[in-house]
Amino acid sequence: MNRIRSIVFTIVIALVAVLFTIVFLPAAFAGEKTTKRIIRWWTHFALGAMRVIAGVTFRIEGRENIPAGGALIVSNHQSLWETIAINALFSHPIVILKKELLKIPVYGWWAVRAGNIAIDRNGGAKELRRLRQETAARIANGAQVVVFPEGTRVKPGETTPYQPGVAGIYLAANAPCVPVAHDSGRFWAKLAGALNPGVITMRILKPIPPGLDRREFQRTIEARINAARPDLEEAAQTDKMEYSDVG
Repeated sequence: MNRIRSIVFTIVIALVAVLFTIVFLPAAFAGEKTTKRIIRWWTHFALGAMRVIAGVTFRIEGRENIPAGGALIVSNHQSLWETIAINALFSHPIVILKKELLKIPVYGWWAVRAGNIAIDRNGGAKELRRLRQETAARIANGAQVVVFPEGTRVKPGETTPYQPGVAGIYLAANAPCVPVAHDSGRFWAKLAGALNPGVITMRILKPIPPGLDRREFQRTIEARINAARPDLEEAAQTDKMEYSDVG
């Protein structure tokens, strides 16, 4: 049953994305602000469809930490859900994404129109400098730039070292950094994968102020997000119970 619901949900949100493209095509050329408003409508629809069709809901902890102005947003990455949720929750999100994603039909077009920052991971030092400069400029203009420092989706209960580039972005931005932790992968791992009914928890943590050095920030951001991830909390509790049973 979960598989059938997941297929229905995937078809529905894909069809609505195409419909939005057709209906709002002229409006999308009005500029980034209008495009973001259209995307926000679609994200609210997608979250609602996920609840109604697949039984996946969510709760947000720490809404008071959502920044009103420019900031760096650093989140762990487990599925497509967090990109949808962040676009629904934050006022002016700009996502740093892989250049290859721009080739995806419909999605890539909207990603460009929304002003997201695409990076060529084979671009070397020159590409990283461009990324830092563009990120700093966007944040200075009030954007909330979103980074997924693991570099790829990570399975629930697992960790991977953060890419060092996130510290360079933080230093260049010279702005508050808001850590975000969630367990979306427990309920939706892949776009075409099965959705498991339940409640996703997203925790928006208190901002890390600018001014830390590279190493201190790298340690701080990784430790704070991992400590707040619900899936890691559950894994630790399970291990503790198993150890207690053995003892």
